[in-house]
Amino acid sequence: MKLTKKQEKQILEKVREIKILEIQKKEIESEIDGLKGEIKDFMTKKNVPELAVDVFTIHYADTACVNFDTTAFKKTHEELYQQYLKTKIAKRFTIT
Repeated sequence: MKLTKKQEKQILEKVREIKILEIQKKEIESEIDGLKGEIKDFMTKKNVPELAVDVFTIHYADTACVNFDTTAFKKTHEELYQQYLKTKIAKRFTIT
């Protein structure tokens, strides 16, 4: 598709803004992870699974969940595994 100069300029501005925001997002996520890590370390050292601070309650405890081992199932029941595979179509938006 051929864009007009105006359309190209508008889209370029949006792409540049997206790229800037993606960089900021990564930086913020890294900062959040660091802060969470500090709190987790504190709670682990104090052996505290729950912590009340002002209006917040922080939980950091072991949890158990049951997962289906699809790799093992596929190895032992290949035909049955293939029977239940579904293909789904999705749109992907990328900027390179």
